[in-house]
Amino acid sequence: MLDFSQLLPFSLASLIIILSPGADSFVLLRISHSRGVKDGMSALWGINLGNTTQALLMISGVGLVVSKIAAAILVLKILGGIYMSYLAIMAARAAIKPSLVSLSAPAGNPSSAEGAPVKKGSPFMQGLISNVTNPKPLLFYLAFFPLFIGKATNVPLQLSVLSSIFIGMALVWQTVIVYAAVKLSETMKSARFNRIMDVICAIAFAAIAALIFAEI
Repeated sequence: MLDFSQLLPFSLASLIIILSPGADSFVLLRISHSRGVKDGMSALWGINLGNTTQALLMISGVGLVVSKIAAAILVLKILGGIYMSYLAIMAARAAIKPSLVSLSAPAGNPSSAEGAPVKKGSPFMQGLISNVTNPKPLLFYLAFFPLFIGKATNVPLQLSVLSSIFIGMALVWQTVIVYAAVKLSETMKSARFNRIMDVICAIAFAAIAALIFAEI
């Protein structure tokens, strides 16, 4: 049996958390702004495959076991910090020398400003990697979701419903990010604006990497 009285407070608390910018938001922002809706949505599905995987780990109890293995969390933190550092470097390179960019191109244009071909990585994999190499979502699920079990007699089902609500809300907000970033890119068509966006993303990725490494 589910405890439906927990769904509204959970949804309100989740909304606040989802609207808070994080690594996934900046990955979506940069890919969508520079590469368009199709790649932005591809990154979105990669991110939420990671979210779904971590939710399933929580529901099955495997996540709790993993969270208690210090070495596993350490490895994830190191990988996450390295990947965020990589994204920061790529964004910085794009801001300094657009022709060297390897993660993005102007929206709707498969080439850089100088006409050189752009090496595109898979946006789906970029989204997935940014999520699964970050142990914070799993630790968040383990700490946050049990607060809303309430009087549910079927705990796995309650957690499944909560996970579905959370991921569904995240999908809606992330879709807004994708389309807003693309619209912004179409409206502000200038090399200077693109560089400003790359600088913002580079700073954000570097800050996230620094925070991850600071916890090691």
